[in-house]
Amino acid sequence: MIIAIVLGIMAGALPGFTATMAVALMIPFTFTMSPVSGLITIGALYCATIFGGSFSAILLNTPGTPSSIGTTFDGYPMAKKGRGMEAIYTATIGSGVGGILGTFGLILFAVPLAKAALKFGPPEFFWVAIFGLTIISSISEGSLLKGITAGVLGILVSMIGNAPVGGDMRFDFGLVSLQGGVEIVSVLIGFFCIPEIFRMAMNPSSKYTDENVVSLEKGSLKRAFHHVFGHPLATLRASIIGLFVGILPGAGGNIANLIACNEAKRASKHPETFGTGEPQGVVATETSNNAVVEGAMVPLLALGIPGSPPAAIIYGALLLQGLSPGPQLFVRNASLVYAFMLSFFVANILMVIIGFFAGKGMYKTVIKVPVRVLIPSILFLTILGSYAIRNNAMDVIIMFLSGIIGYILKDLGFNTGAFVLGLILGPIAERGFVQGFLMGNMVSVKMPWIIFFTRPLSIVLIVLSIISGAWPIFRAAMKKRKDRSAIAEALAFSTSGSGTEVDGSQKKTINSDYIGAAIVFGISALFYLQIGKWSKYAIMAPLSILILLIALGVALLVKGRIKPEKVIPSFASINRSLVFLVIVGLLWVFLMEKVGFVVTSMAAYTAILIAYYPGKGARRVIESLLIAGVIVFGMYLLFEKLLNVTLPLGILI
Repeated sequence: MIIAIVLGIMAGALPGFTATMAVALMIPFTFTMSPVSGLITIGALYCATIFGGSFSAILLNTPGTPSSIGTTFDGYPMAKKGRGMEAIYTATIGSGVGGILGTFGLILFAVPLAKAALKFGPPEFFWVAIFGLTIISSISEGSLLKGITAGVLGILVSMIGNAPVGGDMRFDFGLVSLQGGVEIVSVLIGFFCIPEIFRMAMNPSSKYTDENVVSLEKGSLKRAFHHVFGHPLATLRASIIGLFVGILPGAGGNIANLIACNEAKRASKHPETFGTGEPQGVVATETSNNAVVEGAMVPLLALGIPGSPPAAIIYGALLLQGLSPGPQLFVRNASLVYAFMLSFFVANILMVIIGFFAGKGMYKTVIKVPVRVLIPSILFLTILGSYAIRNNAMDVIIMFLSGIIGYILKDLGFNTGAFVLGLILGPIAERGFVQGFLMGNMVSVKMPWIIFFTRPLSIVLIVLSIISGAWPIFRAAMKKRKDRSAIAEALAFSTSGSGTEVDGSQKKTINSDYIGAAIVFGISALFYLQIGKWSKYAIMAPLSILILLIALGVALLVKGRIKPEKVIPSFASINRSLVFLVIVGLLWVFLMEKVGFVVTSMAAYTAILIAYYPGKGARRVIESLLIAGVIVFGMYLLFEKLLNVTLPLGILI
């Protein structure tokens, strides 16, 4: 278990290295173990990988796994303010508590909860996705119209590839590599990490943190315990959300952590602090996504239905051990099943202990490394991680281009979190809608849509969606009766994405609504031209989304004319350092497969180090080559030789 936890934390902290990949790689090593030992090892690895994603989310603003998306919202701002250790300790304790509470739920309610999950059909999953999309109203309070637009754009991009019903190939733009769809993890890395690298490149001589780290580190462990245990109801709520979302097949931690973060914000007395470094945001996301691990085991063990991709791998491991998941598993192999479930208690306790030391070491390393070295190092990890997911060079290109688009959209006031939310929930919503529509045809040919509004669970989810979507509007109306403090105003401005800090000098502002509308119309036209002779159920959702997107574009134009949103975009004042990084990055991702991974990585890594080196002469070239060589060849050996990830050779190597 200890070895599995260490390896899991390392895997989770590597951008793009998902829990599914980690569990799949561990399976062969469990063949010679007894069934109990093998399952315990895999379970510990699964827990640790989900937790390990919080390290890169906090330190690099990159979700190590999709389950850590929400952790970037408050974890990274805490790190930038010099509270990185506090954020890591909070994530570690929250993860352990979420895992332990999730284990209690797994042991006590496995069978009844699994039976309840069976009542969820396509209409219910459609409304679950809609409920998740209502989070956009909370994370985009500064500009709700732009938040909704970003979410719809994410849904549109999620439709690239095979249609969930009918199998039609959609929006592949004539590229074979896009027929499998867009890899979510690559887009996550691009939208959250690449813009931060660009901002580092604007000032490569700056420091990682903005404040005095030493003074803020004192008492960080004590504060972390208070963040988790000082708000027991909030911690319990996040755990319950994670447990129930984990039980639903196809949902997972990426949805649970966003819902939990939204609920924490909605229940908070100071919701305006979320997104600026609020510890309760980290508690909510990390507690929930680790409770998902145990939740995913409920349908797997009780019904033989995997609740998540890693659970599907564990399903295969059970079969290899001669065990058949389902109700009979509790009768024929009760001791094994309960040993496996009880092992999660030990795994989460060990994970917390190891996480303290691992997190502290990682944080100390990151803050000591100069930003000029962090820039190529983080970029190299994002490229390596994006490629390793599917061994697809197009995923790397999409990752980098997503970063450029995300950088521009964020400057224009569009919430990138809303885009990612649409990308994740889009396929679930479309599948539920189309399959529900087919079910409705069996009930009523004239009104097949009525099935979405007549089932009891659907009605409950509709009510929850209305409450969730309207809550920020209600809260804003209530706040108008009170005078907001100067601090709250500053925090609201910083989270709205409606502007950037200025140095007091006169800088040109632009009407971001007009530019946003132009982007929306351009993307809509590009996708519309790709529509072919698809089947009825394959074209239904894309056409609806395109019509909605055009309507949102018109709304942006109207808003830009009546009440324009003026911003000072940082991309309007780019410097040579950023231009150089973008050019090198584009050459890196486009030539990697043709020239070779090692050669292009060495050349690009060294070029960036030399360009940002403060001194002159031969020393900077020698140091840059040494640093690049150690990191590039070290990671090459790790992935190519140990993890069996085939990296592109190209015409060289």
